[in-house]
Amino acid sequence: MKTQVRGTIKIERMPGCSLVRTIAPFPFYSAILKRWSEIPLGFIYDEESVPVLRGTNPEAGAIHDYLCRKDSDPVVDKLTAALVYREFIAYYNSIEPQQTNKIKAYLNSVYDYIKMRIKPDAVIVAPGYFHKLPVMATLEQVQKAL
Repeated sequence: MKTQVRGTIKIERMPGCSLVRTIAPFPFYSAILKRWSEIPLGFIYDEESVPVLRGTNPEAGAIHDYLCRKDSDPVVDKLTAALVYREFIAYYNSIEPQQTNKIKAYLNSVYDYIKMRIKPDAVIVAPGYFHKLPVMATLEQVQKAL
């Protein structure tokens, strides 16, 4: 089975901070994990926290943040979470409309390379809250961990 999602992620911005919360479950199939998983309703996360490229792929960011929680289903290591993150960046890049302007297409390909290589690599080596929070952490717990 190929990488896929059911629907689009539905989120609401948390007042007074940069965090968001899912307002509906978000199922996804990872070819790397070889299974379906689901981000639950009420999951609080920071979209993507890699500076400069922050928030360019909220779905991939949600999947990565979900897999970084200590009780995600499945529980994975940091490298696997990063590889699944890369998998979903590639998935969403593949369904974006193609540019007809050659210069914009080239610049977008450079940007896509950065998103595909640098962001997932950065989350592997970056210190952070890997396996420190439960999936259903409260707003206060997530803020404290960031």
